[in-house]
Amino acid sequence: MPEKEPLYIEEIFDYVSQRPQKFALNFWEDPRYFKLHRHNFVEFMYVVKGEGTEHINSISYSLKPGTFSIVMPYQIHRIEYSEQNPLSIYVVAISFEELLAPSSIFYRIGQLLLNYDENVLPYYYFEGKEKEMMDSLFEEAWIYYNQQDVWAEIILKAKILEIVAYFDRCRNLACGKNFQRPASNFVTNRAQKENIPVPTDYWQLVYYVHKNYNQNIDLKTLSKEFHLSPSYISQLFKKLVGSNFHNFLIEVRLQHACSLLLSTDKPVTDIALEVGFDSYSTFARVFHKHKGMSALEFRKRGGAG
Repeated sequence: MPEKEPLYIEEIFDYVSQRPQKFALNFWEDPRYFKLHRHNFVEFMYVVKGEGTEHINSISYSLKPGTFSIVMPYQIHRIEYSEQNPLSIYVVAISFEELLAPSSIFYRIGQLLLNYDENVLPYYYFEGKEKEMMDSLFEEAWIYYNQQDVWAEIILKAKILEIVAYFDRCRNLACGKNFQRPASNFVTNRAQKENIPVPTDYWQLVYYVHKNYNQNIDLKTLSKEFHLSPSYISQLFKKLVGSNFHNFLIEVRLQHACSLLLSTDKPVTDIALEVGFDSYSTFARVFHKHKGMSALEFRKRGGAG
């Protein structure tokens, strides 16, 4: 039997332009979106109405009007919702690359969000005047999103910056935190024990796999690249994306393989090597274990299980 795994979403889809983008704002009321899934971009969600529960890795919290949450790239998540009081939500999606490119308007967001602190919750409940402010910001953003001109796009991106800044500021003030977040005690203590520097950009580990999944990489590669011990890196992957390094690397490779199987006519043997497997036999075994069928059958069915 294939292992149960989340739906993987590889591209940010813009429902206005009807094509993939590096950034998008959407308004969701479709329960299909709420199934177990993960994606390679960061996602901000704001609840307009309805009730439910969101699960991100091992964290669960209630959803209600005024809830703002962040899902980082590759984190497994799903939403349970009430059919009697269905959810309506704004969703902002920004690509991993946009968060890390110094030339991007979202670079500063990336610097803030990609600093890992296990003590900072990925959500915040806006109430009263704060909620009125956030409601207004999203309403304004939605207006600009649906206007087709260059200035509207620029203003929209600035508005998203304002939204994220307002969220992070309110969350930090509520937690009594300083805006310059220190590394968590777990991170600091472990780093001191191993006599290693304390980096704050742990998501660079995930991004490294995101960009180099088709290369011959392992924990030793990352250990040398980031000056952290293999065992510590393995723990960080589990905390960040809910999977150990080995399983995460396999999943990323398989999802790229699935994309190539459905979008090209390349031979399966070529695809296996292109996405990073050292042999076709290994690829065939792993693919069947996770998908419950061969790669050729997957292609014939158009990806349907």
